[in-house]
Amino acid sequence: MIDPALLDRCRAVLRRAPAGLLSDIDGTLSDIAPTPADAFVAEGIKESLRRLAARLALVAVVSGRAAEAGRTMVGVDELLYVGNHGMERLRGDQRTAHSAAAASAGALARALAEIGAAVAASPLASVALVEDKGLTGTVHYRLAPDQAAALEILGPLVAEAAATHGLRVTTGRAILELRPPVHIDKGTAVADLLVEHGLGGAIFLGDDITDVDAFRAMTAARAGGAVETLAIGVVGPETPAAVRAAVDATVLGVEGVATLLAALAADPTGEAA
Repeated sequence: MIDPALLDRCRAVLRRAPAGLLSDIDGTLSDIAPTPADAFVAEGIKESLRRLAARLALVAVVSGRAAEAGRTMVGVDELLYVGNHGMERLRGDQRTAHSAAAASAGALARALAEIGAAVAASPLASVALVEDKGLTGTVHYRLAPDQAAALEILGPLVAEAAATHGLRVTTGRAILELRPPVHIDKGTAVADLLVEHGLGGAIFLGDDITDVDAFRAMTAARAGGAVETLAIGVVGPETPAAVRAAVDATVLGVEGVATLLAALAADPTGEAA
């Protein structure tokens, strides 16, 4: 059951044509899984996104995953896929990557190799996963029986590799991320999309610390007066306080997202005959 007041707010935003819907993937369109490969997007959500893409000016996924991995997972060709926290885009056969981010690909690969070797020689060898996403990298430790202890081991390893190779470190739910030393994130990606597509109304859905940049970009755009926005947090037991503080409204888990998207796909603006 979706809150009728929230549904009304969403439809009011989407009446501000041209309008768009933007969303994170993991923890938003799919439940958080033990490993990235275990996560999936339910068919009902895919169908809702497909229907919305036919009705709205823009439906985009803005994810920490690589853009191609995001498209493979979501499986809706009509969407714009923004990957690696805004560092690349993919629509159809056209992929573009930020040149400054691409310039750090070699340094990233070397750093991840060093981290991988250190993890393999540590007590976390069987539970920590080092993922190279081309423009960014992620060290996952969700499988660790004691995540706090795992972080005590992994934190210094990742910080040292980042410092050695001129990269920066960000965090999320049971992950540490390595990124190039450039100011690109989900916030800059969302801000660019709002302007490029001339949107009059936009909704963003997200669940984690990396989505806070996007929530804040939505709020800033609304304050500027050019676009009406709505930042929706997907909440559950692990939701960071920063997420709750940055959003305009919340839904409960991926099930709440599925219900909201189905209602919007059936009638995005509340003007159906």
